[in-house]
Amino acid sequence: MNEQGFISAIKNERLIHGVLKRVHIYPTRIDYEDYFQEAVILYALGFEQAQKQTNPKVYLYQRLVWKLTDLLRKEKQYKEVHSLEEFDFQRVEATEILNLIQDVDLENFAKMEIVLLQEHFINQESLVILAKRYNCSTRNLRHWRSKLRSKLQMMVAS
Repeated sequence: MNEQGFISAIKNERLIHGVLKRVHIYPTRIDYEDYFQEAVILYALGFEQAQKQTNPKVYLYQRLVWKLTDLLRKEKQYKEVHSLEEFDFQRVEATEILNLIQDVDLENFAKMEIVLLQEHFINQESLVILAKRYNCSTRNLRHWRSKLRSKLQMMVAS
C-alpha cells in the first residue's frame, strides 16, 4: 500500500461510489461513510496489482465488489450469531423448547401473551391471521409480542 494508491482512490471516487451502489450500500445508510473509507483502503491495497493488469480500473472495480461483498457477508454472519433481538425458536431444538416452556410460569403472563406464545411463536401463525381471529390490530399484537419477547429473554437469562 502506497501513497499513490490513495491519491488514485481519491481521483477515482466515482468508481468507489459505483462499487458501493453495486453491492447495495446507498448514501442513505448510516454506515455509508464507513464503507466508503473501507473501499478507499481496499482500492489503495489493490492499486499496485491493478497496474500490472491490462485494464486496471476494471480490475479494481471487480476487486472492490468482491471484497465488500465478503465484508457484508461477514458482518451479516456476525449479527446473526450475536443477535439478542429475537428469541428464535427455530434455532432451539424441540426438547429444549419444551424444557423452557415447562419452566415458564404462565400465571405471570397476560391472556394475549399466552395466545402469542402458543399460536405465533410455537405454531408460527402470522400476526395478520391472529389479528383477524382475535379482532385486534396487528400493531397491538406487535406490542404484545415485544413485551412477551422481553419477558422470555429475562426468564431465559435468569
